[in-house]
Amino acid sequence: MRFGRGLRAGCVLPLLLLLVSYHGFGQIRYFRKATVSGKPGRLMPFLADDQDSIATDTIFQVLSQDGYPLRYYRKIRTSVCFDNKCRLLKCTLYWNITGRYLGLELPRGEFLSKAKHKPFKKAEYERLDFLLADPLLPLASLSYSELAPRPKIRDNKDDVDAVSSATAKNVLDYVVPGAAYTTYKMWHVVYGPTQEEIQDLTKKSLSADLILRILESDDPADKIWALNHIRGFVILTPRLREKLIGFIGNSGYNLAERALNSFDAKELESDTVQMALGDKLAQNSYAIKKLIIAKFRDAPQLSEPAIVNLAQVLKSANPELISNVLDVFFAHKISDTATCQTIALLLNDQNSFVARKAYRYLTQTAVTNEVIREQIKAFEMKM
Repeated sequence: MRFGRGLRAGCVLPLLLLLVSYHGFGQIRYFRKATVSGKPGRLMPFLADDQDSIATDTIFQVLSQDGYPLRYYRKIRTSVCFDNKCRLLKCTLYWNITGRYLGLELPRGEFLSKAKHKPFKKAEYERLDFLLADPLLPLASLSYSELAPRPKIRDNKDDVDAVSSATAKNVLDYVVPGAAYTTYKMWHVVYGPTQEEIQDLTKKSLSADLILRILESDDPADKIWALNHIRGFVILTPRLREKLIGFIGNSGYNLAERALNSFDAKELESDTVQMALGDKLAQNSYAIKKLIIAKFRDAPQLSEPAIVNLAQVLKSANPELISNVLDVFFAHKISDTATCQTIALLLNDQNSFVARKAYRYLTQTAVTNEVIREQIKAFEMKM
């Protein structure tokens, strides 16, 4: 990230921004709940790599008094033409530290307008705020010509700019009527390269403490973003480790999968971590149990409590989970007598797939227990 003209790395601007949302008294502001709250301390300016034609060249990072990022913003300056007359659109767009849309603000006395210079009504500002908060709008794949086709020009009539032309019917659900251009351009600033630049800035400030703060967000997308930026970015602390284990439960499949992915092979060396994951096997749905079992393959070696917990799954009635556990045991060359005795019981399973897989496991393992060897011979007699 480069720094703006006249701005150096570490350059700090005084922060004069008070985030209190209101509508009226000459100023219009719409704000959503930020992931991280705190008292603003410093304002850091960065020159945007993305030199968008409608946005100024600086991204501002608002830091807390403790030094972690709270939010980002960028000022929008562009003309919007209606009936061959242009007025300057001036507003500020805000991003959360995870890159999601946070809000918009207009200078005191400024307003957004539609065709024929009609000012936005309150409901239209609310609609714009709602649309800007949706990262999945089809606007991403539309060109402006598809958004608002240019109408035919009649003789003796003033030229009509595309902005004020009839908006294509198939996109009316994705724009503020009469302000297609404004909606389209602002949405593309929110979800364009600036969003990635903002996320990159946050990554440079990541710590276990900041990750924990983000994981407290009410927004599921914030949680997923934090979970995706643990491995390779921060070292797990006891508090963060405990938080991750907590997600491997009733938080849903996506959060459980991302939380499990946060544990690398080094983390899985810990008997404590293995025991915690093993305990989750008895508490979770089938889909999450599969994830946990698969995770044990990444462990350098299995602890005794982990082996015991996994062996309990072999007593279940689910052939796929049984097969997955046997694969994990085979990968780790588990051959202790207690585990092999549990596996030998599967030789009598009514599911032939399970029985044959247990047989292959035992015949490929150095089994010395005579009782188990007799069970293997008995199974071979029935084959």
